[in-house]
Amino acid sequence: MSEYAMGRTPREYARLTRQAALFEPLTRRLYSDAGIGPGKRVVEFGCGAGDITALLSEMVGPQGSVVGVDLDGEVIEHARERMAAAGRTNVEFLRANLSDLSGVFPANSIDAIVGRLVLMYIPDPAAALAGVVPSLRPGGAVAFQEPWFQMPGGPESHIKRASTCIIETLRKTGAHIDLGPRLHRIYMKAGLPMPKMRWEAMMDGGPDSPLYQYVADTVESTLPKAIEHGVVKDGDFDLATLAGKIRDEMEFVGYAMPIAPLVAAWCRLPG
Repeated sequence: MSEYAMGRTPREYARLTRQAALFEPLTRRLYSDAGIGPGKRVVEFGCGAGDITALLSEMVGPQGSVVGVDLDGEVIEHARERMAAAGRTNVEFLRANLSDLSGVFPANSIDAIVGRLVLMYIPDPAAALAGVVPSLRPGGAVAFQEPWFQMPGGPESHIKRASTCIIETLRKTGAHIDLGPRLHRIYMKAGLPMPKMRWEAMMDGGPDSPLYQYVADTVESTLPKAIEHGVVKDGDFDLATLAGKIRDEMEFVGYAMPIAPLVAAWCRLPG
C-alpha cells in the first residue's frame, strides 16, 4: 500500500465519516446499479471507519453479509465498535493487505467486491483485484469509485492553494491521483468484463454548504504529510479561516462549490 496522505488519527476518522455522508447518494446509486441488494455477500476493500460498511449492511439486509477489509488494525477496531453499537450483526472485519488477498476467500463464495477511494492507494490495483476475482460467483459484481484529480489552473486563490496541497501530497505519497478514468483498463487487466462508467461530483452553491469546511478539513488532515514532503511550509494555511475564504471566493465568481470528482465503474461476471 502507498503511504496514506491523510494520516491515521481520530480526527481523520471523523473526517472520513463526514465525507461518507456527502458521497453516500453517489455510492448508493453505484451499488444499486451493480445489483447489490438483499441477501448478497459483499467484500469491501478499504473499509476504513466503516461508513460504507454500514451502507452495505443496510443494502444486503439480515440475510446478506459484508466483510470489511483494511490494513489499519486501529481503524478496524473503531469500525467494529461502531457496527456493534448500531446493532449491525451481518458485518465482519478482516485485517489484511489489499494487495495480497489471493486465496483469502473461497472460490465462488462472494457476490460483489466494492470500494471507494481505495484502489488509488494500491501500487498495482489490477493485480489486487485479480487476486479476488476467482472468489466471485457467476454473475458477481465489481464496483469502485476512484478519483480524477487534476491540478487547478487560473489565478492564485485559496481554493487553488488548498486543491494543490491535497492533490500534490497524494501524488508524492504514492497515490494514483487519476485512477478513475483508467478503471476500465484495470478491470480488464484483472480479468473482468469492460465496466460501465460514470463521472460525477458533488456540488453545492449554498452559503452554508458543508463542502467549504470539508475542503478545509481535508487540508488539515493532509498538512503533516504535505509539510514532510515539501508541498507547503508550516504556517502557509490559516485553518481557522480557510473554509470562509474559500466560500467568499466561490461566491465572488458565482460558482457552486465542487469537490472530489469521482469515476464510478461497475461490471458483472457472466452467468
